[in-house]
Amino acid sequence: MAKKKTVSTSKKKRLKRNFLTGLLIVFALYIGIHILSRTDGIRSMVVDKISNGTRLPVALESCAATPLLGLHLKGLNFYGVRIPEVKAKFNWFAWLSKDTPLVRRLDIRGLEIKLQRVPSTGNWEPLVLHGLGSKLGAVLGLNPAPIPMNDALPKFPAYVINEKTLLQLRRAKVVWYDEQNRELAYITDVDSRIKAVAFSERKALQTRVKCGHIKLASGHVLRDFQLEAIKISGYAPSLVLGMSDSDGEYEGFQTKTLWQDLGLHLGALAEL
Repeated sequence: MAKKKTVSTSKKKRLKRNFLTGLLIVFALYIGIHILSRTDGIRSMVVDKISNGTRLPVALESCAATPLLGLHLKGLNFYGVRIPEVKAKFNWFAWLSKDTPLVRRLDIRGLEIKLQRVPSTGNWEPLVLHGLGSKLGAVLGLNPAPIPMNDALPKFPAYVINEKTLLQLRRAKVVWYDEQNRELAYITDVDSRIKAVAFSERKALQTRVKCGHIKLASGHVLRDFQLEAIKISGYAPSLVLGMSDSDGEYEGFQTKTLWQDLGLHLGALAEL
């Protein structure tokens, strides 16, 4: 009887020792990843990946891992785009599904985008953001350039970033310029929040967008734009809109097609 008790005690000690050893290994790997993520080698690798996606030279001040093993980038800049701070969260098992992007969520602070019209084609530079510049610019009254259906323009690989990537913005700014560098339209102080919510036992995605000021191509300046959209699985998006100008509420944007025209996360909402 004493022998069985001794064997049982020995087994428990061995399991405890193995557990502690495994825990120490995981902790050492976790610390190692954080140290490695701050090296120039990893920063250069991240720069290369972003440069390949944009087809533009990219500058990056620093790179580090987040507590949940995402990426925290500071001082990211390429032609027409300045991002003081961005945090990326990943789908680590994205390789199991061809529709699931590697980047699950992007939290961007202080984004500034300068879109310049190309004289010969009417496209917006940087070309990797031509789709955004054309679609969103059309809502502001700019004549949109056609968006090619082929791969003529650069774009981020769909397996890295696609419509399912959730985008959170803080204090973002987008400005459109013509060929002579004259300001055509702008959107400033953009904040967006996206979160999953429960609604009558159905999956839903809630999007809130606020803009401090919007200048239309007509020269009219609007303020305090607010949009809230809830997409419930199996239903069309439900919208709550608000906007005012110097004369009070601006009715011109209260249209049935506004959500479609803005194109904000429409793909992600439709796939929910």
